[in-house]
Amino acid sequence: MSANSKPRKHRHKRHYTFMIISGDSDGSTRSLHLNHFKTQLMAYTLFIIGVAIVCYIIYSAMTISSLRRLQAEQKVQIEKLQQENTNLEAANSQLQTETLQLSAAINKRLEDEQLSAEEAEGLAIPSGFPLTGTASMVPAADDLTATEVTEITDENKDEVSGNPIVVFTAADGSSIIASGTGTITSVTTDTKFGNSVTIDHGNGYISIYRNGSDPLVSEGATIDKGDIIFVVTKDNLKLGYQIMQDDKFINPEDLIEIDG
Repeated sequence: MSANSKPRKHRHKRHYTFMIISGDSDGSTRSLHLNHFKTQLMAYTLFIIGVAIVCYIIYSAMTISSLRRLQAEQKVQIEKLQQENTNLEAANSQLQTETLQLSAAINKRLEDEQLSAEEAEGLAIPSGFPLTGTASMVPAADDLTATEVTEITDENKDEVSGNPIVVFTAADGSSIIASGTGTITSVTTDTKFGNSVTIDHGNGYISIYRNGSDPLVSEGATIDKGDIIFVVTKDNLKLGYQIMQDDKFINPEDLIEIDG
């Protein structure tokens, strides 16, 4: 018998039956009959669904892991920023403290400078007593055409003329001193008292000291309040003292501060 004459084997089509048993009390069952193609299609579908579920689970796990890692990094960054913020707040607080201290120091310096300026301005006003110790004092008038100053009394006060001057009679050995700070602008001889020293106080005031003793100061020198200009001797007990304000003579008694 030839090969072509051999009987052919017939492939049997496979059929699958799926039993679905109900959980109800009646115990009913249902059957689902699927052929080979539908069974393979369902198997592939379930496989694909399974693979998709597994991929989704893996993707979700990776996403969660990434989010946790990102969250940890963000936490580290937040802690770092919080620490930097704390440091900045501390630095800002320190800076504010230093600013307040600097402002207080500047204000204190300005106050001190203002007080010093006011004190210097006060010292420059020729209001001090021009002698050490005690002395008698009489008002007088200095007529430039006369050879001596004229003492002012109740009898001649309405008739006397000349620039106002105060004549002191001091004790032997006392000192004639500057009544305020300033610069000595002239040291000259004086026809009525012997010698004359003029101090410019730099604020519109000029004081003039006239005595017969030798001057102890020189022209151009700066002088402080209380510095000695003359030393009174028994032959030169008189001091002629004058003050000018804005180039006009004023009564020295209006400015002299007399203690006691």
